[in-house]
Amino acid sequence: MTPRPYDLGLRARAMDERRARIIAAARQELLASPRFTLEAVAERAAVSRVTVYAQFGDRDTLLEAVYDDLGASGALDRIPGAFAASDLARALPIIVEVFCHFYTVHREVIRRLNALRVLGAGEFAGQAGRNERRREILGALLSRWGRDDGGVVDTLQALTSFAFVDELAGRKSTPDDVIGEVLKLVSSAVAERS
Repeated sequence: MTPRPYDLGLRARAMDERRARIIAAARQELLASPRFTLEAVAERAAVSRVTVYAQFGDRDTLLEAVYDDLGASGALDRIPGAFAASDLARALPIIVEVFCHFYTVHREVIRRLNALRVLGAGEFAGQAGRNERRREILGALLSRWGRDDGGVVDTLQALTSFAFVDELAGRKSTPDDVIGEVLKLVSSAVAERS
């Protein structure tokens, strides 16, 4: 009897599927439980806790993977369209719409992730990196049209943050519902510094 050939591609697909299942379970756990533990994620994903640790190493890495998954499914890939716009007045609505829509689609998960970051006392530092990337996008966008002004970047950073948009939307609206209001504020901030 000849041994069955080892199929590396099959193993890689199985690992990718298991990783995706763990990330999906982590998202569900974030929404379903007041406590977020790797044990609960493992149970929800129908894998062992050791498998979760082998895939992600620690809780923060798993939470980063959840955020990356949110980004992949939240239309953040539309950001380059802002840089292709013919002027800043056309670019800003794209950025505002992209972030407001992302916040709407993933509002409850982002709230929970932000709460874990605050409660973690320095853990889950990836949020700071994501905020910095948003700042860099805004700065590059303004710079593209000759608006190198750190104060405007700071203002736009605040106006396009999840915390601001979520608070502005309140309980009865979604971040998508306040796109027009955010855009007015963003446009006003840019115009005042002209």
